[in-house]
Amino acid sequence: MRRKLVLWGSNEKDEKLLVALELLEKDNVVNIYTFPESVATEEFYKAMSEKWKDDEEIEFPAGYTKIERKLSVSDSILPDDIKVERPDLITRAQAEWHFVVLSSKLYGMYKTELEEFKDKVDSLSEYDNVMWDELRGFWGKVQTQVNERNLFREQGAALREKANHLFDRLKELKKSLENEFESQSKQYAETFATEIAEIENKIDKGLGLNPLFEDLKKIQVKIRDFKFTKEDRDDVWNKIDSAFKKLKEKRGSAAQTHQFGELARTEARYKGLIGAIQKMQNSINFDQKDLEFEAKRAANSEGQLEAQLRQAKLNMINERIKSKQEKLEDMNKTKAELESRMEREKKKLEKVHKQEKIEEAKETVKQKIAADISENAKARDKMSDKLEKAASEMQPPKKESFVDKLAGSFGQLVEDVMDTAQAVATVVSENMDDVMEKAEDLVDEAADKLADVAKSVDKIADQAADSLGKTMDAASEKVEEIKDDLTKDKEQKKGKSEEE
Repeated sequence: MRRKLVLWGSNEKDEKLLVALELLEKDNVVNIYTFPESVATEEFYKAMSEKWKDDEEIEFPAGYTKIERKLSVSDSILPDDIKVERPDLITRAQAEWHFVVLSSKLYGMYKTELEEFKDKVDSLSEYDNVMWDELRGFWGKVQTQVNERNLFREQGAALREKANHLFDRLKELKKSLENEFESQSKQYAETFATEIAEIENKIDKGLGLNPLFEDLKKIQVKIRDFKFTKEDRDDVWNKIDSAFKKLKEKRGSAAQTHQFGELARTEARYKGLIGAIQKMQNSINFDQKDLEFEAKRAANSEGQLEAQLRQAKLNMINERIKSKQEKLEDMNKTKAELESRMEREKKKLEKVHKQEKIEEAKETVKQKIAADISENAKARDKMSDKLEKAASEMQPPKKESFVDKLAGSFGQLVEDVMDTAQAVATVVSENMDDVMEKAEDLVDEAADKLADVAKSVDKIADQAADSLGKTMDAASEKVEEIKDDLTKDKEQKKGKSEEE
């Protein structure tokens, strides 16, 4: 779009003039040159039309006049005393030049922003992803204006050249950071691989599985604090999964390992989501600042076209903010869902871990009783005569067998255990741990009594061991029921207290 215009006209005295107009877009000013017919020769007219309009220097003859006028949307460019043969050219130039001025201001604004970006990029010592996103967002705005032809081709090319230089600089920093990151990731992966290999070696040797399980969990948690490449992270996670599977095979606790893996993956996803939310919020904050900046500029718009152009930009920024806020709301909903899921998974993990401890405790007690019975069996032969005599003396009139009587006595013992456990629970209703300790003491006492009786004969000992196992299970279930009841009572009391 040309910034100069040459045409014939006349003054108020109807004297012929050569009129030349020149737009100074940066100053929003139009220079008007008039040449009287005496100096406006045909040769000079051609020079002005063919060379001066193409920005070649032309020496003006003596006798010309120069007028400066502010470019306006409503007022005519020409003074009232100057008339031209083609007023439509003046009207068209006035509209086009107003757009040129607005476009020039837009270009100047983008050029200033690029200079600010250049200062920030030059001050960086390492790659900054936020800066990359901001520069990319800026260039998206510029490209939109170029596509809509609010910026001229040469303006867009000049901005592109400067922006590409900044992008190249950031890419260099990113490449350097990636090389350093890959090297560091490799070192971290090798360190964790060594630790995991040591744990697997201990698992193979049959060392304490619970401490090894805890060591694996600590490594799994610690890994989240380190940054890896995708390949290294996958490799480390695969090694941890392999170690967990090996340990699971040793201890047969698939439920807990799976549950912990689910929790770890959920926590990893949650951490990644938190980072994404922060980035999205930073992006919205940047757009909000841009919006405030543009709103201030729009308030000082000169002319309707400029105001419309700035309003269009404001609408564009508002829509972008709206879209990002909708995405942010969805991300926050997902965040709440993940928090709820993590809470559920932690409770499940605690429940599985607790159940496993109970099973281990039961197995320990059973093994202890079995060992005691085995030791006592060695003395059975020496005591067989005395036991038979004792058995005959214990025969009731109804010829009830010694085994039946022992079973009845044992049943009474079980009832005593249950009643005593209930009584203990009532007395120590405010302390769950005391309930458990008392119940376990009663079970041990019952086991000891039964073991003494089991010295009599092989058949009685076998029945006693089997009955003891059932008693232990029944006692454990009863204790759990008592514990649940106490928990409910405490919650009800607490609820009433809060209501009061």
